Amino acid sequence: MFSEAGRNFLFALELNRSTNTKTYNLASKNLLSGPGAAAIWSRALGKEIRYTGHANFDAFEEQLQKTGTPSWLAYDLRVMYQAYVERGSATSKEDDAQFAKLLGHEPRAYGNYAEELARQWVAISAA
Repeated sequence: MFSEAGRNFLFALELNRSTNTKTYNLASKNLLSGPGAAAIWSRALGKEIRYTGHANFDAFEEQLQKTGTPSWLAYDLRVMYQAYVERGSATSKEDDAQFAKLLGHEPRAYGNYAEELARQWVAISAA
């Protein structure tokens, strides 16, 4: 069973695969920082989650290469990840409206996703 966020992601992948004519930004109206994500998970899980800082991007790229990732891809992943960490990624109003139209409703906030996932984890651990 997929969460709504998972279903939305799969929907977007299938839409892109089937139409092969347009890409859609899967981002958020709100920039999410590491400390912000830790605060969201702290609330969702009811315990302190600490943000430990950004990764060492040189070590990240090196580790990818050691595990067999081609050097060009390791570099691209490093640059992309570093850009997300340093500048974040947010959509435009047009992107938001387009994605809401595709979904048939407004996308949820990351905090709502975290809360749903935390409830699922509790249910699974209680079973």
